Amino acid sequence: MAAVFFFFSMAAAGAAEQAPQEGITIRLVDIPEAAQSDSRARSYIVDNVPPGTAIGRRIEVQNNTTEPQSIELYATAAEVKANAFTGLAKGERNELTGWIAMEKPTVDLAAGESAEVMVHIEVPPDAPEGEQYAALWAEVRSAPAAGTQFITASRVGIRVYLSVGPGNGPPAAFTIADLAAGHSNGAPQVTADVTNTGGRALDIQGELALTDGPGGLSAGSVSLDGTVTIAPGETAPVTVSLAPELPSGAWHAQLDLKSGLVTEQAAADLTFSGGEAPVEEPDHRIIMIPAVVAVLLLVGAALWLVRRRKTAAANQPE
Repeated sequence: MAAVFFFFSMAAAGAAEQAPQEGITIRLVDIPEAAQSDSRARSYIVDNVPPGTAIGRRIEVQNNTTEPQSIELYATAAEVKANAFTGLAKGERNELTGWIAMEKPTVDLAAGESAEVMVHIEVPPDAPEGEQYAALWAEVRSAPAAGTQFITASRVGIRVYLSVGPGNGPPAAFTIADLAAGHSNGAPQVTADVTNTGGRALDIQGELALTDGPGGLSAGSVSLDGTVTIAPGETAPVTVSLAPELPSGAWHAQLDLKSGLVTEQAAADLTFSGGEAPVEEPDHRIIMIPAVVAVLLLVGAALWLVRRRKTAAANQPE
């Protein structure tokens, strides 16, 4: 049985606007008119539909390698766990994957060639209400290396967030709390807790602005340390790492976060210290100097006594 080693990635928010990448890429082509300004909907399939609805989305698969590739297309279950969206292994299924069908299970592309494939999602009339997650994958596998059973597989994917329910479904919402200053690895950072108070998963992005610092300084805007995905009802920390050169003292911090079209803001006056003071090792040389001096004084005194006794003995009458 051949051993398979996987390399995979999921499209990030805004990926549709990024420069072309090497290898195999996949992107969403169809974006609903009402969601044109939603950065999540431009990269992922994000929708709310009532039971019994059928929707279609086109995806584009491109071969950016220098060799022809046979690319397999399939859907797997996904989960939001540990503040991240994770597409599961091939063959892992849930109710949503049972509703998804690819127009083509495989596309054969020459070097530099691309192809569009329709993805159909048919929600049954008896589908349960709530949000479900899946991933659409484009995968390529190498032939076994000579004399081995090792196969290298790589895949790229698109997230699917599908909410089933009447109307527009449960709204997305979140709150920001506990804005605080701290240090990590000697560099200042700002942290906050974000709670998903709505009914949809969130992909939190945002920026921190620092103003009114020491001497009236401003530090500009700094992005979060990556996107944080939060399931409904859960709380997750977000972090902004700052430059080690940030002057210590009081600053006014404003944190602007968003997930799609939902935005929230929090502000606080924070004080950054100089970080954790290094533990100074005692200078043993300083401790040893008085000891050496004392020893020398004792030796000198002993020599003086010996000489004095010798002199006194020499001056004694015979």
